[in-house]
Amino acid sequence: MKPIESALEPIVAYLISMTRDTKKGWYFLTVGIPKGWVFTENNEISCKIVEKLEEGNIIEIAPNNVNIVVDDLVDFVEIIIETNEKIAQKEQEFTNEMQEMKRMLEEKAKRFYEELDELKDNSFKKNSDEFVKTLQSQKDEKRRVGRPKKEDSTAEQTTTHATE
Repeated sequence: MKPIESALEPIVAYLISMTRDTKKGWYFLTVGIPKGWVFTENNEISCKIVEKLEEGNIIEIAPNNVNIVVDDLVDFVEIIIETNEKIAQKEQEFTNEMQEMKRMLEEKAKRFYEELDELKDNSFKKNSDEFVKTLQSQKDEKRRVGRPKKEDSTAEQTTTHATE
């Protein structure tokens, strides 16, 4: 690879043209960047949207003074590319994290609803059966413990009066 080709290699996928302004004696680059990418100019280099397309924007990167050379413009385009790739990577990480959280919440909800269904099916039946057992044991206790029948107590009183 030759020196100019290797210098342009990092931005070649986005580079549309490199033009020289013969009056001012400097270069400017025309690059295409995807829609949604961020960029901004600074005191040394200007960025101007030349055309807005469905796929993205065509921007012109130009120096603001004679001290900025074509190498600086290439480096600036690299910064735009790297910054937006980092942003895209961070967005992808967040999306993946959200997908994992969504999956975990769905699993938790599934377990919750399964447990809830089990409670609906079994809990009332179990509590109802225990209630019935409690009622039956209370009936058994009432039969064993209770007041003597009136007939028995009257007969006892009669016999007690007669002996006195």
